[in-house]
Amino acid sequence: MKFKTVLAAGALALGVVASGSAIAHADEVYYGNYGTLAACEADGANGPAHPDWTNYQCREAVDGTWNLYLQG
Repeated sequence: MKFKTVLAAGALALGVVASGSAIAHADEVYYGNYGTLAACEADGANGPAHPDWTNYQCREAVDGTWNLYLQG
């Protein structure tokens, strides 16, 4: 169980680093983490959108949660 926690923390840290570079390129930005796919999709469809973000995508994380990414 601790190994999964360490693995998830490492993946999250890598995601933070990757999202920082995504902001610089403005192609995609990490927006948040959700417990269910439905919650992720609801926030993606109804969340406050920046004019440059025209699409969203929910991707399953290593720990079974869902990450929301906004795309330009």
